[in-house]
Amino acid sequence: MKVNAKRIENDIKAINNFNSTPGHGISRGTFTKEYMGAIDYIFNELRKTGADVKIMRGGNIRARLEGSITDAPSVMIGSHIDSVFQGGKFDGVVGTVTSLEVFRTIFEKKIPHRNPIDFVVFVEEDGSRFSSVLLGSRIWAGKVKEEDIPKILDKEGISYIEAMTSSGLIPEDNSILNGKEIKAMIEPHIEQSLVLESKGLSIGIVETIAGIKQLEVVIEGVSNHAGATPMNLRNDALCGVAEIILNTEKIASENGTSVATVGLVDVSPGKTNIIPGKVRFTLDIRDKDDTTLNEISERIIKSIAASCKNRKLSHAIKQVSYTKPVFLSKKVVELIENSARNQGIDTLRMVSGAVHDSSVMAELTDVGMIFVPSKEGRSHCPEEYTYLKDIEIAANILLESVIELSK
Repeated sequence: MKVNAKRIENDIKAINNFNSTPGHGISRGTFTKEYMGAIDYIFNELRKTGADVKIMRGGNIRARLEGSITDAPSVMIGSHIDSVFQGGKFDGVVGTVTSLEVFRTIFEKKIPHRNPIDFVVFVEEDGSRFSSVLLGSRIWAGKVKEEDIPKILDKEGISYIEAMTSSGLIPEDNSILNGKEIKAMIEPHIEQSLVLESKGLSIGIVETIAGIKQLEVVIEGVSNHAGATPMNLRNDALCGVAEIILNTEKIASENGTSVATVGLVDVSPGKTNIIPGKVRFTLDIRDKDDTTLNEISERIIKSIAASCKNRKLSHAIKQVSYTKPVFLSKKVVELIENSARNQGIDTLRMVSGAVHDSSVMAELTDVGMIFVPSKEGRSHCPEEYTYLKDIEIAANILLESVIELSK
């Protein structure tokens, strides 16, 4: 039993026609007209299966093919279709269309299944509109307090509830996900890194999703005249930050598993002829092991304090977020491996440095993830690309895995 690769290719093209920045990557913000165009396309495909399609809590989508056993827990597959601003064509979309194709194939081939098969589209995974990643799955799973949902705003001041209602994705079922009603979930996704391509492999199987600690750091020195202040009498905040960034790079590089990124630097007053007196920057620190994550974070924090003391600068550090590593189901990992082995496909067990909706779902049920290679490791950019042959392999492995799970 095989999937239809041409249909997958057509799905990818069709969904990416809905884009607010043509010629400059893909921009498909949650609940926008572009997002709804893509959702309507998916709805039309689902109607062909006669599946029960519902808008769920938070605007997430669920389509169900009922199983032979009434009230059996479902096997869930799916991903997301929202994108970062001017991102790529494959992030989220690959997982969505491979899951859609498996869903269609099970229906069209009348493949017997004991458990219901749920195809889902999670909303606002990338956080590009409401600045909160995994928001849809977190709302659905009850991880966002009910009273906080109306307070979630985009940069225009439009609330999540208002945007969802205006789009027409008004929940028909507002209940919180119950993990007991889900037997397992598998999410296919692009790797967003270089590992699979460098090893010449088509498939990775995620064992762990890395933990993340995000910090906001403010360094303060003394603003002064850029021409009249001698070098030995300066308290330049930006020079201190430059030293801190290089020290952070060194610390994070030592163990071979951690990564650390300074992704945003805001210099004040930001003038060509004034010595920077204040710099705010962000730190994103990740590791697959929680103890290591905290140890590396502490070393970086101590390094910041030491650099500031030596340079007579002050500093303040605020922890913005902290997510522990997530360990996916050994049972599902092994099942995916067996499916790949049956098809003669070599695989690699992997750590995902990026977070996914699977991170949320793993708190509720057994979860697995299938990775496909990203060309040159590029992602969240217009150059993002994954070969159709690898997507087809992933879809066929997903199909066999779902059939096995739903026996």
